[in-house]
Amino acid sequence: MSNMINIGLSGLLASQSALSVTSNNIANANVAGYSRQQAMLATVSGGAYGSGVAVTGVRRIADQYLVDQVWSNASNAEFHAVQKSYFGQVEQIFGSEGSDISAGLDQLYAALNANLLAPDDIATRQAALNEAEGLALRFNAINDGVQSQFDQIESQLGASVTEANVYLQQIARLNSEVKSHGGVETAPPELLDERDNVIAELSKLMDVSVSENKDGTLNVALSQGQPLVVGAVAAELSLTPDPATPEFGLLSLSFGDNRFSLDEGIEGSMGSLLDYRDNSLKDSKAFIDELAQQIADEMNTVLMAGTDLNGNPPTQDLFSYDPANPAGTLKVTDGFTADKLAFAKDGTPGDNSNLQDLIDLANKPLTFVSLGLESTMGDAFASKMGQLGSSSQQARLNADSSEQSLIRAQSDWAGVSGVNTDEEGANLILYQQAYQSNAKVISTADQLFQTVLQAF
Repeated sequence: MSNMINIGLSGLLASQSALSVTSNNIANANVAGYSRQQAMLATVSGGAYGSGVAVTGVRRIADQYLVDQVWSNASNAEFHAVQKSYFGQVEQIFGSEGSDISAGLDQLYAALNANLLAPDDIATRQAALNEAEGLALRFNAINDGVQSQFDQIESQLGASVTEANVYLQQIARLNSEVKSHGGVETAPPELLDERDNVIAELSKLMDVSVSENKDGTLNVALSQGQPLVVGAVAAELSLTPDPATPEFGLLSLSFGDNRFSLDEGIEGSMGSLLDYRDNSLKDSKAFIDELAQQIADEMNTVLMAGTDLNGNPPTQDLFSYDPANPAGTLKVTDGFTADKLAFAKDGTPGDNSNLQDLIDLANKPLTFVSLGLESTMGDAFASKMGQLGSSSQQARLNADSSEQSLIRAQSDWAGVSGVNTDEEGANLILYQQAYQSNAKVISTADQLFQTVLQAF
C-alpha cells in the first residue's frame, strides 16, 4: 500500500507540474516571441508494478527551420519597407506642384514668348525675369528635399549602428548564460526565447545566418559570411566618414583584428538605406544638378550672344550657381535686372532675334549623362519623373509582397510554437482529471490501510 501511495503521489506531482506549465502557456499566450512549453513525463521503472511517473524536464516547442524563415523574411520585409518609404518621398519631392521643373520651364517660356511682340517693354521683361527666379527656386526646393533624405539616411544609419551593437552584445551575453546552464537541453526556455527575440530584432536591421555550437551557443554571421557573434564574442559595427564624400558614412564591421567593409548586400533596413542612398538618391542628385547646370549654361550662352535693352553687350549671366552644388545654389545673378535681358542681337529697337534663339532652346536636344539619354530640358525632367514613379510603384509592390511572406512565415511558426488557448484549455481539463485521479489513488490506498488496521 505504501508503494501505491508513492505511485499516486508521483502522479499527483507530475499532474501539478503539467498544470503549472499549461498555466504558464496560457498566461504568455499574447507575449510576442513566446514559445509554448511542454512538461516531459517519463515512467519510473522498478518494482513488480512500476514506481510511478516523474517529470524529466520542461521542453520548449521550437522548429529552428521555421524560426530561420521568420528571421529571413523579416530582413526582406524591412528592406522593402524602407525602399517603399524613401521612393515614395522622393517621388513627392520631384512631383510636387512647387517643384515641377517642367511646369517651371513652361511658365518661363510662356513669359519669354510674351516678349516676342514687345521685346522692349520693361514690364513684360520683368515677368520673364520673375519666372526665371521661380524656376531657380524650384531647383532649390528639390535639392533641399533630396538633401533632407541624405541627412535622414545618415541619421538612421547612425542610430541603427548603435542599435545593432547593443543586440550583438546581448546575443553574446545570452550565449554565455545558455552555456553556463549546460546547453540548450537544460537552459530555461525563457532564456532561449529571449535570445531568439534579440536575433529577430537584429534580423530586421540586416540579414543574418545562424548556426548552433555543441555547447548551446549560437554563431551569428551576415548572409555574406562576415562574423557578428561567435560564442560569447561580439563584433562591432561602425559608421565613419567617407574620405571622398565626408557627408556620407561608410559602414564597417570589426571582429578581433579583422575589419570588413559592408554594403547594401547586408540587406535588412540598413542594407536598404545604403542601397537607396548609394544608387537611386545619388542618381537623383546627379540628375537635378545636371539639369540645373544645363539650363543655366544654355540660357546664359544664348543671352551672352545678344544685346540688352540699352543696346549693350551683357556684362552678367542671367543664372549663376556653385558648380559643386548647382541645383542647391541656382539663382538669378545678384543685381541682374530686366533691362539686362539680351533679347536683341544688334541693338536695334524692337529686335527679338536673340529672344527667339532663347525660346528655341525649349526644343533643343541635350545629352544627359545621369539619364543616359538625349532629350530636351522639359522631357528630361518628365523622363526622370517616370523613372521615379516606376521605381516607387515597384517598391510598393515589393513591400506588400514581402510583408505577406513575413505574415505567412510568422503564421507557420505560430502553428508549431505559438500558444493555442483552446488546446491549452483542453490540457487543463486533462491534467486536472489526472490530478484528481491520482489523489483518488492516494485516498484509496489510505482507506485500504485503515481497513487493515481495523482488522486487528
